[in-house]
Amino acid sequence: MVDSWATVADVTTYAKSTVDDAEVLRAQAVIDSYAGRIYADAAKVGDRDKYWLKLAVAYQAAWQAAQPDQFERQDITSTGGSQSTQGTGTWLTLAPHAAQALRRVSWLGSGSLHVRAPNEPVDLRREVYGDDGNDPGHWRPL
Repeated sequence: MVDSWATVADVTTYAKSTVDDAEVLRAQAVIDSYAGRIYADAAKVGDRDKYWLKLAVAYQAAWQAAQPDQFERQDITSTGGSQSTQGTGTWLTLAPHAAQALRRVSWLGSGSLHVRAPNEPVDLRREVYGDDGNDPGHWRPL
């Protein structure tokens, strides 16, 4: 078993696809690059986010199994005189259901939730207008 947000059994359960550990590991790498978190930091991630990351990896692993050229594709917008359609920025590399799951991860959502850095103290009070502490109501430009 690989260290991943999802297991081979999760891929079978959620995506009804049969994959091996190597395919789950490849899907894990793709999801890690989009999520900005790695499995080694799992202790710092909440249960709800772990659930969405598990779904994202499971869907990605199943989708990648049907995309043998996924790591060789190019984003081409036109081919001669024929029409072409360009999808979203991730349409060539990220499974549609994995993208949905990633949108529900707290740090990739609306941005209104502060995710504490690993070395940031829990009791540090963050001010809306600034971090100087002298005048919390004073707005200062970035």
